[in-house]
Amino acid sequence: MLKPSVCIMTCRHRHDDVRIYHKEAKALRARGYEVTILCPDYEGADSMGIRFIRIQPSQGQLGRLVSTPMRYIKAARESGAAFCHLCDPELLPAGLRLRKRMKVTYDIQEDLPRRLLEGPDPRPRLSRCLEWFERRAVRRFYAVIAATKALYERFVQINKRTVLVTGYPNPAEFSEPGRNAPKRENAVCCLGTVREQRGILELLDAVRDTGISLILAGEFESPELQARCESHPSWKNVRYLGYVDREEIRWILARVKAGLDLPYPLPKYQERPPVKMLEYMAAGVPVIVSGFPEWGEIADSANCGFCVDPQNPEEIRASILYIMEHPDAARDMGRNGRRRVLEQFSWEREREKLFQLYPPPPGSEGL
Repeated sequence: MLKPSVCIMTCRHRHDDVRIYHKEAKALRARGYEVTILCPDYEGADSMGIRFIRIQPSQGQLGRLVSTPMRYIKAARESGAAFCHLCDPELLPAGLRLRKRMKVTYDIQEDLPRRLLEGPDPRPRLSRCLEWFERRAVRRFYAVIAATKALYERFVQINKRTVLVTGYPNPAEFSEPGRNAPKRENAVCCLGTVREQRGILELLDAVRDTGISLILAGEFESPELQARCESHPSWKNVRYLGYVDREEIRWILARVKAGLDLPYPLPKYQERPPVKMLEYMAAGVPVIVSGFPEWGEIADSANCGFCVDPQNPEEIRASILYIMEHPDAARDMGRNGRRRVLEQFSWEREREKLFQLYPPPPGSEGL
């Protein structure tokens, strides 16, 4: 008999991925399930009893297509789990093999077929093949979890047991600003993978000659971009921390005066919910973000910061300077943002949609 447990599979993400581990896995463990995460980078267990099993990636294209999925299939079967929760399109073949033994849920965060049609080197044939296979697989799966509205609207037509689960922040993870909070520095932050299309060069231009520090946390998308940034005149005011864990993120957000998220107006960014912005808001930090319609509606209605043209350094600079020069208004923005997250955008509310697919295990009262 299969155990009341969930085997989460990812070959793309770190073991401590915010959505997969900190939100979904921890929520399922608290619900009473045993949880195992098959991942490419770590072996061990955490304090909640969540197990991590490292699956060594295969080398070469054939290995990634054949050998790696087989390793995940073997480990998933050995886990004895009743549910399989797969997070990457590369693992769809594994899901098809496992569906006769386990209830397989596809947790999709990105519309990869559409992304393959973008950029300077579109790949329409590969896009069509992937979309055909994705549709074929999803019809046979137990359920689908969509991370965006666009994905939900596409996949609910294929599998009626599709739910929209947005990775909203957990406000309890961040201290509410108050008398005992550390003094905020004359600094702003930008968290997450450092990409040219996420506005890093414009941000460096914006803080040039302002005396304001930029705390940058996240890995660069390429050595070439890192070299370009390090040669920028503003780099002397940057504190680059590389990849940081959740404790370090809390430390950063307790000390900066603004959080920035400035992706270019591309479909892959516009279609995503503003999770990074909401995380800044949850920490009580004023936001400066790209002026996409959904993002702007939240920021304007909550009065928690500014929406700007991410490719206009002067507009970004003006917003930063306003926050620095108007501390009372900035404090109100931070409080307004946290209040809005508590009322409307918290993970505690959103995880109930996840629980629709994972009922409480028999005899379990959670942890």
